[in-house]
Amino acid sequence: MKFTAAVTSVFFLIGSYFANGAVPEWGYHHGVDPKHWKYLFPTCGGMQQSPIDIKTSKVQTDITLEHFDLSKLSTAKNVELGIQKDGQTVQVGLKGQGLEVSGGGLPGTYVVEQLNLHWGSKNTRGSEHEINEKHFSMEMQVVMHTDIFPSVNDAMNCTNGLAVLSFLVDIGPHNHKFDEIINHLYSIEHIGGHAQLNSFSLTSLFPSTDYFYRYYGSLTTPPCFESVIWTIFKEQIYISEFQLNQFRQLGRAHFIGTGDLINNYRFPQPLNHRVVTSNFIQTNTIKTPKPLRVKIS
Repeated sequence: MKFTAAVTSVFFLIGSYFANGAVPEWGYHHGVDPKHWKYLFPTCGGMQQSPIDIKTSKVQTDITLEHFDLSKLSTAKNVELGIQKDGQTVQVGLKGQGLEVSGGGLPGTYVVEQLNLHWGSKNTRGSEHEINEKHFSMEMQVVMHTDIFPSVNDAMNCTNGLAVLSFLVDIGPHNHKFDEIINHLYSIEHIGGHAQLNSFSLTSLFPSTDYFYRYYGSLTTPPCFESVIWTIFKEQIYISEFQLNQFRQLGRAHFIGTGDLINNYRFPQPLNHRVVTSNFIQTNTIKTPKPLRVKIS
């Protein structure tokens, strides 16, 4: 699916936590690390924190979880994509009319605002969520807010205010759909700079979105508000190791001293009383989901 209108894309690099060379208040390796976030942000020590490890043997099938309606993402108007690097991750910010998602068991319509990427220094580490204790090389999170509120910031402290579509990324063949982002990673010369991108379709980055896991959790970064409806898609995205290395080099060489741009993920949090559901019947493998069959008498 492609946007029908031209998309203006801008690549930004911001550094609110690196102002005047100061150490960030929180981080992954600098400042206050994830294990101690709860002392600055009490919600980070809550009972419904994200990410989690999904144990497929304990997942419950929920036949009410229908497929998502992503059709409006292909017809959105006047869309702007801005890519930000805040010293801790790469973020694609989206602004425009019609960036709406519904279905998928969501309690209403949600508006896409940003896309975040998390990755590791090794191929076996990088995603925030796990499947049966297996980590993936990267995780791409599409962050949305309910259309009741005008932005993520306004909705993040409200129950079900946010929803995230999460895609696990692993090493495979070269994925040209990511070229527009990756080719501009090094166009930023300093924190706060920006670069223009050509238009591209957000949904072109997605694999099949038919099968997914669902649970209720939190933001994976401070303030860790427990307001997020999480969707983890079954099918993975694949990019080449060369492409992934372009992200890794951001912290190693391009922006010296920004070590949080490597291994910028939070470890899985306790599931506690929560239940993970899915819209497909579990099998012993995690590769091929079995579709639901409803017998009509």
